[in-house]
Amino acid sequence: MKKYLTVGNILLCLAAVLGLVSVLLMFAPSITSTVEILSVKSTSSFSGARVTFGYTETPENTKLSIQIFKFSFGNFLPYLLALVGIVFAVLAIFGKLGKISGFVAAGCFLIAGILFFCALAFTVPAAKDADMKGYTLGAGAIVSGILSLISAALCVVPVFLKK
Repeated sequence: MKKYLTVGNILLCLAAVLGLVSVLLMFAPSITSTVEILSVKSTSSFSGARVTFGYTETPENTKLSIQIFKFSFGNFLPYLLALVGIVFAVLAIFGKLGKISGFVAAGCFLIAGILFFCALAFTVPAAKDADMKGYTLGAGAIVSGILSLISAALCVVPVFLKK
């Protein structure tokens, strides 16, 4: 029977958990908008799900709906890559596909981590002439990027450990 409780497998399991947290941060603010009107600042936050899959706002007491964001494949890709990284980290825990599964998981987490920091650039506003000047990167995207990069490092370490 194969021994599963090793330092490498613990690191891979931790990488998978951190990758899952980075995916679940889809519901945290990914970008924020600050608008100043008559010296009054108003801040709005948009979650990663809204920025990725599009967002339509309906003001109260009206039947009018205003589309703010459209679907963005660039914002969908890091979440997809993080999920693929989780799958390959679990495969590495069970020893499937040899050492390549750890490298594939690390690569997926690394690319996802970089792409999380590009969430603002990949956002697709619904209006053609809309500018993204008042928008900044939110805490959800930043933390997701950091966690994905840590997961990438945790997936590579077990390859270099002696058994």
